[in-house]
Amino acid sequence: MADYAERANEKLVEAITKIKKSQGEDKEANQAVTDMLLDGTAQFLMPVMITDEPEKERKLLYGVVSMKDKQPYYMMFTSRQKLKEWNKEGRKIKTVTHNFEEAANKAFGDPRIFGFVVNPGSDNFIIARSVISELLSKLNGKAFDLEGEKSREDEDVTFQDVREDEVTEELKAALTEACKKNHNIIKVFFRDMIRKGHLDYVLIIDHIGPMDVTFPQIMEVCKAHSHGRSVALLSAKAPIAPKAIKGVEPFFVK
Repeated sequence: MADYAERANEKLVEAITKIKKSQGEDKEANQAVTDMLLDGTAQFLMPVMITDEPEKERKLLYGVVSMKDKQPYYMMFTSRQKLKEWNKEGRKIKTVTHNFEEAANKAFGDPRIFGFVVNPGSDNFIIARSVISELLSKLNGKAFDLEGEKSREDEDVTFQDVREDEVTEELKAALTEACKKNHNIIKVFFRDMIRKGHLDYVLIIDHIGPMDVTFPQIMEVCKAHSHGRSVALLSAKAPIAPKAIKGVEPFFVK
């Protein structure tokens, strides 16, 4: 981790210390942590293992630690010194560096994980899965800007047939493969949405289980294949969903 990142993380650790001393009551410190997580200032070292699969199929397995609740959490360290303090045995540990958004998307791809522990063995600062979900909602913006199941009818939103071009075809193909692997997705509609003068793709997803498990995974696919175009995700349970899918067929059905 570069020195500049460790220096930036010093402010994060200071804020975490204030939160712990105040037993969570220091609103200014809580806001400071939130801001640093959301703006990408904070950078984390995360221990990993690399599987022994053939090179093209190798995967990173993120280090996990159990806390008092006996549940598994990913480990995040704000500096090499904090990692060294935890690794008292001096084992050789491989790490990757992630900002919060990158780490959060990894965590939501692993349904076993209950959240993060920042600097286990010293600060032991837990970022629970519910908090990760809330912060991802803010980061992904358009993924949740219709507020899913809580969204209300909005007369300023109109829907139309999705534009047909190479980007749309690439995104459809990638989404189809992702949806086949996701047992929570039943069907997906793909449309263009005009909201406040802006044109976005919108996926209306008929799903089981909570959005905070399925939506971040689908948004990652969208980011990789939308070539910078805006994409919104909308739960089929949302009140505005019938308006969005009226008269069209899903492009994916399980």
